[in-house]
Amino acid sequence: MSARPWAIAAVFVANGLGGPSFLPRLPERQAALGLSDAGLGLVLTGMAFGALAASPVAGRAVGRVGSRTVAIGAAVAVAASLWTVGAAPHPVALFLALAAIGAADAAMDIAMNANGAAYERLAGWSLMHRLHGAWSLGALAAAGVAALLAAHHVSLTWHLLGVGLVVIAAALTSRSRMVADDHIPRHEVLAARAAPRRARLVAGPLAALAAVTVAGAVIEGGPSDWSALRLERLGAGPGAAALGFAAFAAGMLAGRLIGDRLTDRHGGAAVLRGGMVLVAVGLLAGALLDHPLVFGAGLVVAGVGAAGLFPLAFSAAATTPGVAAGAAAATVSLAARLGFMVEPVIMGTLAQLVGLRWAFVAVAALAVAVALAAPRVLDRPVRVVAGEEGTVADLRTG
Repeated sequence: MSARPWAIAAVFVANGLGGPSFLPRLPERQAALGLSDAGLGLVLTGMAFGALAASPVAGRAVGRVGSRTVAIGAAVAVAASLWTVGAAPHPVALFLALAAIGAADAAMDIAMNANGAAYERLAGWSLMHRLHGAWSLGALAAAGVAALLAAHHVSLTWHLLGVGLVVIAAALTSRSRMVADDHIPRHEVLAARAAPRRARLVAGPLAALAAVTVAGAVIEGGPSDWSALRLERLGAGPGAAALGFAAFAAGMLAGRLIGDRLTDRHGGAAVLRGGMVLVAVGLLAGALLDHPLVFGAGLVVAGVGAAGLFPLAFSAAATTPGVAAGAAAATVSLAARLGFMVEPVIMGTLAQLVGLRWAFVAVAALAVAVALAAPRVLDRPVRVVAGEEGTVADLRTG
């Protein structure tokens, strides 16, 4: 097999570097455009709208032209559109700029995950956790670069132009070493066409996987978005409170570095179940003991536990019999984006009604529900390609 894991990982790093690169400097745009907090929130929905509109199209494109072509083309589109966030002269222009970036980012996300899943199918071993760990490295690098350039008063437009050049270079350098195609074995396609009634059987696993993915977005988004506020209310200063996100992200990175090994040894269902137990334990300890240090340590534990959900979801979707890898990746990506859209509403409503402390308890309860559902969602037979020649073997995702 000519494909190399480092090449696919480089595309994940590029996506992590590009997509979140402007987020740490949004206060500058808010001040420059005179936006209120509510106004900025409305403008930021542009990215979600663009992603939701592009996801079905990107899934079909992956099925028609291959995940490598879509991933590289989308990477170029992300890079070419980033600078517009800094240059947008008014809120409507910023909304449209974010919509364009969201669409390109969603297409890149779907295609690179489909390509990573294709590599797993060909190689016969897990890679997706480390690929998502590479994305986390890119996102952390994006935050560091943004902080450094903001401190030196480099304009956001020039900052994003530079990031765009790095994204393009990484994508083009990796292109020849990504998986060339990720089609479903021909016998599965013919079987799916010959038996339309199987659609109901296919839709069931994908629907369950989509539901778990929505839950996973809430589980990941809650600590990411609300940990700083919770730490401030526990008495931590602004600087220490900002470390809440870093604690959760560091835990996720650590979990993703070991996730592939654990998945190959114990199976996806066991890894997901154990991870969700860690999420529940970490968040419950931080919520019930009511101390900033305990909450911070709980965030690290929860991050380790949450690390595996999205990699496992993309891997499981790609091995659903009778479903094209691009369509499967689009389903998971769309479900994740829906989850991240509803998470702030859910957490905010719960915080208003019963307090932020109990909102984290609710997230822990959701993690327990996912742990209970893990064997049903992931522990099922699939057909995977075991070698470059197209040999097919029966494996289990769990």
